[in-house]
Amino acid sequence: MTITKTSQIKSETQLKNSLEYIINGDKTMNETLVSGHALNNIHNAEFEMLRTRRFAQKMKGNFSNGKGEVFAHHIIQSFDPKDNITPEKAHEIGEKMMLQFTEGKHEFVIATHVDQDHIHNVRPDRVLSQVV
Repeated sequence: MTITKTSQIKSETQLKNSLEYIINGDKTMNETLVSGHALNNIHNAEFEMLRTRRFAQKMKGNFSNGKGEVFAHHIIQSFDPKDNITPEKAHEIGEKMMLQFTEGKHEFVIATHVDQDHIHNVRPDRVLSQVV
């Protein structure tokens, strides 16, 4: 059985730390289980996501300091070891879920971690509901 948990990322620092944790090569078979959507480079994801946020603010005329705002969602999708799922299949499932969840309209990074007894996907997705 798959379990999915979500939390909110509410600062630039938290976004940076989350991305560093998510992309970690020790957890992702040397980054072979890392991919992104609507990003030029997963290693620049923080910069690109924040640039999109600033662009959205400019388009809306809203230049808040970010306090109390949700910058992104951190989503964890864990698979039961009894599911006998391969890391590659878990990654594929996670990518498909995120594309459906975001309707392909949001930036995200997805990484499949294989450093524990259970395989799990982790990903932040940029909240772009404010983009026109």
